[in-house]
Order: sequence, then C-alpha cells, then structure tokens
Amino acid sequence: MDIIRKPLEIGRNDPCFCHSGERFKHCCGSSSANRKPPHGVIIVNDFASPEECNAILAIAATRGSERLKLIDNENSTSQKIVRKYDDTRVTERVDMSEHQDILDTLVTRAITDSIIPNLGSTIDWFEQPQLLKYEQGGFYNTHADSENYEQDKEGFIRVIDRDISLLLYLDEDYEGGEIQFTNFDFKLKPKPGMLIYFPSDSRYLHTALPVTKGTRHAIVSWLSEHGVEKMRPPPEDAVQLLCPNVGIL
Repeated sequence: MDIIRKPLEIGRNDPCFCHSGERFKHCCGSSSANRKPPHGVIIVNDFASPEECNAILAIAATRGSERLKLIDNENSTSQKIVRKYDDTRVTERVDMSEHQDILDTLVTRAITDSIIPNLGSTIDWFEQPQLLKYEQGGFYNTHADSENYEQDKEGFIRVIDRDISLLLYLDEDYEGGEIQFTNFDFKLKPKPGMLIYFPSDSRYLHTALPVTKGTRHAIVSWLSEHGVEKMRPPPEDAVQLLCPNVGIL
C-alpha cells in the first residue's frame, strides 16, 4: 500500500513545521539575509580539505563522463529500478572506476563523523557515491530524492529507499549552480569542501539551478536508515557498512 505524503503547505504566519514555536516566516521560512538553514538541512563548511577537493578534481579532468538518467517510475518494479533520460535533468556522471574508493571513503567519513553524531541515525547502507559534473547549462529541476508527485493521489509517493541525501561540493570556479530548497525559499551557493545533508522526502524539494558559466563538481549519495521499511533489496552497488562500534549496522 502506498504511503501518501501531502505537499508541505505552510502559511507565512503559521507555526513552523519544525515545532520551534515560532511563526514560519521567522523560522525555517525566514527571508532574512542572515537566516539559518531550514530545520533538517545540515551544512558543514570545510568538511573536505582543499587538498582532497583538488585531488579529486585532478582525477576528474582525466576521466570521461556520461549523461545521467532518472528513475522510470512506469517501468520500475519492487525488485528492479529502470532509468531513462529526462529533460528535467542535464548533468553528467564522471567515470571514477579504479578511483571509486576515494568517494566511498569520503562519504563513509561524513556518515561516521557528522551524520551519526548529529542525527543519531543508524545507517544500513549508502548508494555508491557519484561524482557529478554540471557544465554550462547543466541543471536539475525541482525534485525530491525519494518521492514523486502523483496527480491522481494528490500527494507524493515513496519510490526508492532513500532517507538522507548527501552532497559534497568540490569547487567554486563557476557562476550559477546554487542549490535551492523550494518549500523554504532557501538558496545557497556551495563552497569547496562543503558538506550538505538533509531528509530525502518531499518536504525538502530542491533544485540545482543552472550553471551559467564554468563547471561545477559535486559528490552525491543517498543513505538508508536502519528501521525504515524497505521497498527493495539494496542496489547492487550499494556500500554496506559493518562498523557496530560507531553505531552503523
């Protein structure tokens, strides 16, 4: 049975969804230039060092890439995800091949050093990290990482086992390319080494705004929390974490 999540609709004067006791306009929906990130959006500046970022960018400059596909909901099943090209996303995945362990190690460090301590979550596995390249004109329209909107049900339906979304940015020699969280009118220009993570559901609809000049690189992955009912077996390339001493199963 599908679990339907209604779109997040909060008036400016309504109580904030984070239960802070403040009005939305003074809390997660603030229009202040000095506002804090919305509840649930965690930003860690300088998580990766300049040396780590530059080393990955140097590898990427020598590797090929291919355009990414999106999940084909009509043809995907409970056992298999089918993907297709879609005009709502124009970005490329860099082929890291024998260098994939560098991305895996960084994401594992993000989980053990930041996500588990901050969220108290136990992570079963994470999808194999991808190094994405957004060249001039690259973008990803507004979306949720785990849910799709279905018009006939007037709500969002979970389509993939993603509970936490993770991004790690590597460079800043580009224009445009901000990340924007639609429900909170929150826009951020990423910096090299910046780690961002947030829930993957439709409350955190987000957009990768078009890159207007240069090229933007970011590492992305999605985490599956322990105790959350799963729709499918883990992806074949999922990274299983077996470190009970740090709270990961």
